[in-house]
Amino acid sequence: FMTSFIYPVIVAWTWGGGWLSKIFEVGYMDFAGSGVVHLTGGVSGLAGTVILGPRKGRFSNPEEFECHNLPLVVLGTFALWFGWYGFNPGSTLTMKSGSDGALAAQVAMNTTLAAATGGITVFMLRYFIMKKYDVGALCNGILAGLVSITAGCGNMESGSAFATGLIGAFVYQAASMLLQKLHIDDPVDASPVHGFCGAWGVIAAGLFDWGRGIDNYHGWSGFGCMENDDGGCKRGIGGPAIGAQFIMVLMIILWAGSLSSIGFFLLKMTGLLRISEEVEEAGMDSHHHSPPKAYALGSESLSPSKASGSNGKNGV
Repeated sequence: FMTSFIYPVIVAWTWGGGWLSKIFEVGYMDFAGSGVVHLTGGVSGLAGTVILGPRKGRFSNPEEFECHNLPLVVLGTFALWFGWYGFNPGSTLTMKSGSDGALAAQVAMNTTLAAATGGITVFMLRYFIMKKYDVGALCNGILAGLVSITAGCGNMESGSAFATGLIGAFVYQAASMLLQKLHIDDPVDASPVHGFCGAWGVIAAGLFDWGRGIDNYHGWSGFGCMENDDGGCKRGIGGPAIGAQFIMVLMIILWAGSLSSIGFFLLKMTGLLRISEEVEEAGMDSHHHSPPKAYALGSESLSPSKASGSNGKNGV
């Protein structure tokens, strides 16, 4: 459903040269997909988790739902970060000239700065709130910075990339806290990272464009400004360009959110969206994979002999 109806339409509007690429005679700017990819997925995921509802006991016993393998979380985060260097610099699509290579290098630098800034900022914010070091928050902060810079990595300077990652960290943290306040169960904070930071990334691409103020605008032109037919810079298009970014965010939310809601609602009505209470209580891993003991946590992971021995000692 996502790859057949939701995503292709958004791509057709944007990267496919559709109406958003011509809006206000300036068009949108999304270099590598903060809106086209991440906002689309984040909004759809948010619709799904709202319709599905929270896991049993998620907000009454939150300690039971904490991540239990931080090394894998860190490994996965750095795998994603590494892959982003193909995702963002690769979106230059060519390396046939020195300017193309310079732009790819600028994109790589902006990507690094935003990711590092986002991770450190969320890490510090979470320590300020919880008075504990939260490695999982550090990882999500890195992803928040990466998502935030993906739209504007090719049309802003490095200082603006730092600001984009910094603000993206606050956007992520605020969105994460908001979902918990509303008792919306997003297990890995996918919608705060991809949805909320994706929207911010699209807006940041307009606000922090290389152009001087709102007098001129660079957008897809890289290091140069958008030009008139006579070769001069177009004037007074910064404001319309920022407006185009807001319209892009709105249209993606409306299209992806509405169609995803319809799809998830139909799955819920047919009983195909949620597992049974028995399976949820036992856990998907232990119920569907073998051996089940490999997925047991805490006292359940003890062998019967150890468990009985422990009970015997307690009895003494």
